[in-house]
Amino acid sequence: MRICRYTATAWPKTGGQELVVDALAREFTALGHDATVLVQYPRKALQPADEQLPYRVVRHPRFVSTRHFVGWYRYWLEREHRRTPFDVVHCHSVHPCGYVAALAKPAIAAPVVITSHGGDVRADNPRFAKPGLRRRHEFAVAQADALIAISRFTAEGYLRLGAAPAKIVELPNGVEVARLQSPAARPSSLVADVRPRNFLLFLGRLNRRKGVDVLLRALARIPAGERLPLVVAGDGDERAMLQASAATLGLGRSVHFVGRVAGDFKTFLLQNARAVVIPSRDWEAFPLVVLEAFAAGTPVVGTRIPGLADLVDDGRAGIGVATESPDDLARVLRHVIAQPERMLAMGSAAAARAAEFDWRAVAERHLDCFSRLRTVSHRRAA
Repeated sequence: MRICRYTATAWPKTGGQELVVDALAREFTALGHDATVLVQYPRKALQPADEQLPYRVVRHPRFVSTRHFVGWYRYWLEREHRRTPFDVVHCHSVHPCGYVAALAKPAIAAPVVITSHGGDVRADNPRFAKPGLRRRHEFAVAQADALIAISRFTAEGYLRLGAAPAKIVELPNGVEVARLQSPAARPSSLVADVRPRNFLLFLGRLNRRKGVDVLLRALARIPAGERLPLVVAGDGDERAMLQASAATLGLGRSVHFVGRVAGDFKTFLLQNARAVVIPSRDWEAFPLVVLEAFAAGTPVVGTRIPGLADLVDDGRAGIGVATESPDDLARVLRHVIAQPERMLAMGSAAAARAAEFDWRAVAERHLDCFSRLRTVSHRRAA
């Protein structure tokens, strides 16, 4: 099967959507399919190394605007389809990619599938305030042959845009279970007081939506002699402010900002934390860090928000906490600190649950969806 994965962002940028695009393309390729990634060029600061990837990458000029000239980019999709006709076009956004594919649909005559990663279907998407952009999102959703919902949050977003419920296909994101269950060596740069199963971990972008400031205030409510060290792994525009806040709260010796992590460093942290803490404020479409923690055998403490509560608020592999509540988070963290054996048991339950999200299984479910759409498309053509 020839699959075009159309996305506005991919490697070398690193983030949740980029990881999903890469992981599925690798799995499709390994399963014997042609998985072309069509994507705009990255910003100048990032240098692509597409030739090192196991799948084909085709790049086009960057979108000059989220509003103007977007329709013109169907030229690149149509041109690539003429060169190597696709059996399905899988778009990783409602807009711009889903919208462009919807415009090109008469020319490419292949099923169009859209996966939203959350931001473009949330109710307060700022792009909806721009003239005509909500109608474009609605047009893309209406023209798509299938809408992949990675969570209840994204399914509800499609419905708000007028999607037909029958088009919504529930398919989660995945995780590299084997890699995360293979023991990683301790990074030499990690401070000595961060010991296995004796620290808390935050892993993600350092911006307001992720709620690290709430986590710091919660940690400050726990007496110094009872705290576990907190490792903050990630970077973002609030890093300097958060570091200053940690010092002001008297957490200087308890909090370690290690910056963005990857590879074995990231794996070691996930495998050896007492718990991963996700204090997000507003929404999470399907936070991959939850699956990574589960696969590594580590429970998750997370806020009860759309896209996150479904995964962690069950008391078996995770514990839910109220949003914007340092007091509630501090209460739960005290339990995490005081009950290491319970956390180990929850980690075992998390590892067992992660098996259903292995990327190979998730990729095969995508391929089943694509095959059904091809069959329907061929019947219509006949």
